[in-house]
Amino acid sequence: MNRFLYKRQVYLDNNATTRVSKSVRRVVMRVLKYNWGNPSSGYFMGKRAARIIERARQQVADSINAHSHEIYFTGCATESNNAVLKTLTNHFYPQKKKIISTPVEHPSIMNTLEYLQTQGVVVQYCPVDNYGFISIKELETLIDEETFLICCMFANNEIGTIQNIKEVSALAKSQNVLVLCDCVQALGKVPVDVKEFGVDYATFSAHKLYGPKGVGALYAKISSPLEPFIHGGHQEEGMRAGTESVHNIAGFGVACKDVKNLIAYSEKTRLLKEQFIKQLKVIKPDIIINSPTDNCLPNTVSITFPNINSKELMMMLDYNGIAVSSGSACSSQLNKPSHVLKAIGLSDKEATETLRISFGKETSERDIRYTIKVIDNYLKNSR
Repeated sequence: MNRFLYKRQVYLDNNATTRVSKSVRRVVMRVLKYNWGNPSSGYFMGKRAARIIERARQQVADSINAHSHEIYFTGCATESNNAVLKTLTNHFYPQKKKIISTPVEHPSIMNTLEYLQTQGVVVQYCPVDNYGFISIKELETLIDEETFLICCMFANNEIGTIQNIKEVSALAKSQNVLVLCDCVQALGKVPVDVKEFGVDYATFSAHKLYGPKGVGALYAKISSPLEPFIHGGHQEEGMRAGTESVHNIAGFGVACKDVKNLIAYSEKTRLLKEQFIKQLKVIKPDIIINSPTDNCLPNTVSITFPNINSKELMMMLDYNGIAVSSGSACSSQLNKPSHVLKAIGLSDKEATETLRISFGKETSERDIRYTIKVIDNYLKNSR
């Protein structure tokens, strides 16, 4: 294993998390220093902290075309997904007991559905094609009078597939079924408009768009049912009790203010991705691209390297200062093939030969050239 003389630090795992932006850091530090009052307190310091939260709530709402009263702050998108799935089950069960999902959802959906099955909920999965797209016709055949919810993520975190969520919502609405849409990977990369999508619930996480960790958001359409998911105080309109993390929420709001700029930058990211794939095919022509060419996140590509173990390749890249992943960060410690890769038809062996590359706003052409050099060197030594 050769270490390059001039080693660069190259971060190509932006779907796992992103570096907190300077503007977000400044606001978070300022709130920690000057606005540390309890937002539930009735005196000036508390009211000032409460105003910071409401300003951030409006900023999040503006970034997805929602009303501020439809935004609830949570600890993360995983909590948001759990809240919707569990409170809706409490609301509808046992009169209705069926949830339809896709087999390529985030683990926070998949594992919660697995738990709900032990509580009597019926879960059915709409199959996907080799690029992770669902069939609306097949989805329609699964809906019956027992169905109360469809879970369908907008953009896949491992392969980048963007679903036609408007079509899913239109079908669901015609059958009087609610829709939960995980939009975590989409915000800041492609436009997200919850009104245009027609979804009832959508979930978000600040640390995926250069905001802080430890804060997420749940969009719940005003007309859609939602029950308290953390009991205690009155916070978040009584839905989520507990003193709010004012500095993190403020940082989330600032990150959302920059969404339009991030989306404008995404074209450059897409070109970098295409350049990377083209150069990679030169040094290893037999690679398999699992991500679709169209309707895909501009920064994400899943690549299978035939007969090369992805863990060894990851270790070699890490040794040379390059960070990539083999799938979702939330399940990377599990010693089993990615459920997403299995769902799109990869064998266990192919899944263990696959890497996910996810570019960010700081990724440069020099980063791409360096990464290609490192991989090329590894392949030559392997041979």
